[in-house]
Amino acid sequence: MFHRGFPLNSTVALVAAVTMLTLSAPAFAAGMSEEDVPSTSIVPAEGPSGAAPAGSAAAAQAPSAAGTAGATFIPAPKAPKPVPHHATARNTVHEPEIEPAEARLKVIADQPVYSSPEKSSKHIEQLTRDKFVNVTGSTHYFLQVKLKSGQTGYIEPSAVELVKPTDKIFMLSHNATVLDKPNRWGKKVSEVHQGHNVHVVGISLSYMQIRMKSGVEGFIPMNALE
Repeated sequence: MFHRGFPLNSTVALVAAVTMLTLSAPAFAAGMSEEDVPSTSIVPAEGPSGAAPAGSAAAAQAPSAAGTAGATFIPAPKAPKPVPHHATARNTVHEPEIEPAEARLKVIADQPVYSSPEKSSKHIEQLTRDKFVNVTGSTHYFLQVKLKSGQTGYIEPSAVELVKPTDKIFMLSHNATVLDKPNRWGKKVSEVHQGHNVHVVGISLSYMQIRMKSGVEGFIPMNALE
């Protein structure tokens, strides 16, 4: 029984709507699964500080802030610079010490001319006996020569007539050390003093070969006689 004064048409429409909702509700519920039902608990996307929540995949991948704060950064060591090979080669080259001299000497034995004052060096020419060679200096064990080709080479002193014999008496103008060979690398064998006479028995490059009263022979520089 309907309330007096309520329109009939409105009542009929309301009843029809309620009936349709009643009939469609079971069908809607039957088509939904448990996953479609929203959870009643709400989990925030981020923690209080903006970090991913604990237990999430993002939290597992993110580095620990406490671990990185106390870590010390150690840079990778720099690779050593390569050393040029030519620098070692330059350091091993040594110019020989030369005592200047000037003489034209006779060759007394066939011997090679070396490119440097070492027997292991390259042969640049061959000396022939009874020829002459221009000597321009001496080293500890070799003579420096100037060849006709313009090249500079080195020969052994035994290849030439190193001492030209003479027989003269000179008065010393300076004190001088007597050496066992005619170059500054010779070993000291005696000493002669200014104002004394010396017996010169030979000339060799820029040295005089003398014979002392004791019979000892050696070489003194020519400038000791000036």
